[in-house]
Amino acid sequence: MPPAWSPDKLIRALVGVALFSAAYMAEVVRAGLQAIPKGQWEAASALGLGYWQTLRFIVLPPALRITIPNILNNYVSLFKDTTLVSIVGMLDFLATVENAFKDTVWNGPTIAPTGYAFAALFYFVFCFAMSRYQAAMERRLGRGRRR
Repeated sequence: MPPAWSPDKLIRALVGVALFSAAYMAEVVRAGLQAIPKGQWEAASALGLGYWQTLRFIVLPPALRITIPNILNNYVSLFKDTTLVSIVGMLDFLATVENAFKDTVWNGPTIAPTGYAFAALFYFVFCFAMSRYQAAMERRLGRGRRR
């Protein structure tokens, strides 16, 4: 393609990550909708509810309650997959750490291990916090089902 038609690197990364995560999210929601028994649809039909009322009041609340853990898993995975933007040439967090120890001003024997340790700690703290939030959400949403 001519250089004038070439989209910006940020746009390419955003579109790629959005399509990637949308495909996973669609599968999670589809699985949640399939987990709802057919009897729920039939009961809503027997009550005279239309398609959209059935979805809104009968099907979606339990389906989303079922899929909340998987949705949060996708968020954690998406956070870790942000390093995929390096494919289109953008700098991500890990590439910034690598560039720091390639610079001759910063170069030293402890720069690389310290940078990687900091990056690992950064990813661990955020992923651990999101997983704790996910566990709390699962406990809160599952409270009524375990009695």
